[in-house]
Amino acid sequence: MSLDHLHDLAVSAAISAGNFLNEKKLENKEVLKEEGRDIKLIIDQDTEKLIRSSLQATNIPILGEEYGGEVSEERYWVIDPIDGTANYFRGLDECCISIALMEGNEALIGVIFNFNNNQMYTASKNGGAFLNDKRITVSNVSSRDKASITTGFPASESIDSSMQFLEDLKGWKKVRMFGSAALSCAYVASGKCDYYAEKGVYLWDIAAGICLVKEAGGCADFKLIDKERYEVVFSNNLL
Repeated sequence: MSLDHLHDLAVSAAISAGNFLNEKKLENKEVLKEEGRDIKLIIDQDTEKLIRSSLQATNIPILGEEYGGEVSEERYWVIDPIDGTANYFRGLDECCISIALMEGNEALIGVIFNFNNNQMYTASKNGGAFLNDKRITVSNVSSRDKASITTGFPASESIDSSMQFLEDLKGWKKVRMFGSAALSCAYVASGKCDYYAEKGVYLWDIAAGICLVKEAGGCADFKLIDKERYEVVFSNNLL
């Protein structure tokens, strides 16, 4: 299948999953488990099943937050059925569906869909980045004292381990914490924020954002800090 066709399938899968989550938004959300500051809902699993069924015809392996999978040097899908589960649980709109097509560490397709406000961020390799079919680019802010940084404290990280990072935040004009790594990436890609940095995120949190930020003209740096977690810095390439 061509990259364009796979891109369209990913968008369609995100829309179907978004419709499902909107339908369930006002219902009681059954908690699967809570560990520390992390929460898992039954609907996380149900949504991932729906996305997997939408993509299975591609015969491309899938790595998902809820049902696992493997990183590969060949093509593989990376999906986060709800990035920002805690926000969804509490009725906050800063949550989204994230779908990416990866090949090794290279992101070929990125789709981030905020189903709450119908904002669909899409990108494909060498094809540009878009918000609801309109081309987007990163900001041109070049000074930290005029820039907005978005960050967070993943459930896998302790507050104590982030104290030095808190010190580093003092130089920025604005600091934002949205509770969704994928949306933070999308906001950098669209120029709504200028810089995103976080430690302890997983590939499904950022995979789609890698493609979006790069295709929007930005820089997406990510490195493994243990078996599964990453430290990331996504920027407009000027900061």
